[in-house]
Amino acid sequence: MTRSRALVQGVALGIAFLGSAGTGPVPGGGPGGRAADGAPAGARPTPSVFDEHPGGVAAAPRSDPALRARFLAEYQGVPADRRRTVLAAYVPTLGVAGILDALEAKYPTCHDHAHELGKAAYAATYDLPGVLQACSTRCVSGCMHGVLMEAFAEQPQTLRARVATLCDDPAMRRIHKRGDCVHGVGHGVAYVSGYDMKRALALCEAVGERAYQFYCASGAYMQFFMTFEAKVAARSDHYPCDEAPRFAAACYRYEVFFIAARLGRQGKGLPAVIAECLALPTRVQPACFHGLGHASVGMVMQSPARIREVCEQGPEAAQWLCIQGVVEKLAELDQPLALRVCAELQDRRADVCREAARNKLYATRKAGLEHYFVGY
Repeated sequence: MTRSRALVQGVALGIAFLGSAGTGPVPGGGPGGRAADGAPAGARPTPSVFDEHPGGVAAAPRSDPALRARFLAEYQGVPADRRRTVLAAYVPTLGVAGILDALEAKYPTCHDHAHELGKAAYAATYDLPGVLQACSTRCVSGCMHGVLMEAFAEQPQTLRARVATLCDDPAMRRIHKRGDCVHGVGHGVAYVSGYDMKRALALCEAVGERAYQFYCASGAYMQFFMTFEAKVAARSDHYPCDEAPRFAAACYRYEVFFIAARLGRQGKGLPAVIAECLALPTRVQPACFHGLGHASVGMVMQSPARIREVCEQGPEAAQWLCIQGVVEKLAELDQPLALRVCAELQDRRADVCREAARNKLYATRKAGLEHYFVGY
């Protein structure tokens, strides 16, 4: 198996993006566009808006197969709101790694399942370095995100200080790049803030450099959309992005999927999504187009020339952020393919694209960076 294919198989929650003919979301996903659990072996999932950093294929399981099977039977046999109880019961016997073996074998992607595992494992041990090491980057870092959610719930009076220093902790740096870490911090601060996004974004300020504040905000909004997926899907506005005081691009990175799904149900496709982005105030159009790019990774992977259809629209800054939305993530999956996409573009757009292919995710210096910080 090639590295690029392995990375793709490690990525998705399976959200179907804008259709192969540009007429709407691809059908076939589960609720919110997620792939059904237990997809066929060898299937190549579409990169998901809910997976910020693709993970590699896990090593062969070394845990007891009979115990894994017993765990999965119990785990699948209870409602979602009782799964944490099952996870907590098996942490002492199967261990974090063994539970991850089971989850990775059963589910095409296990990011949200691993959130609950991370919470349960930290609550059982209070051993932050040990649990982070056990989680590693598995389930697209979902286990790590869960650990931070649970850890941040402790001692709220020291939360801001911990947010400021966590990503410089040697135990964390051994496993995660700073950008991955601050994105995970964003998940944690949204959770402990009770999804009060203004409070969560204020806590993100503690991570330091403004670019990292944005990546923290991206984790916070990702956590928001994962938690309130059904409620957001039922709305016809741009909530919560239309209330974002800053970092609107961190919100539209996920919101655009819901916009595309809503328009798709009306029989409309890519042109209608573009029109909706262009109807926004000029200062936030780049944020919306960034989300459009991020939501179009799967489509552009299949047909690189469609980068022009998606991203050669609107003001110059909107085109740049759209290209970055596609290519930074695509480069994590397959950098040579990302560069082939760039060959479809010309002039300054091609330069921005090649920079994004080099940078991949979580760059702190890039074209148009100031537009990521804009809000309503």
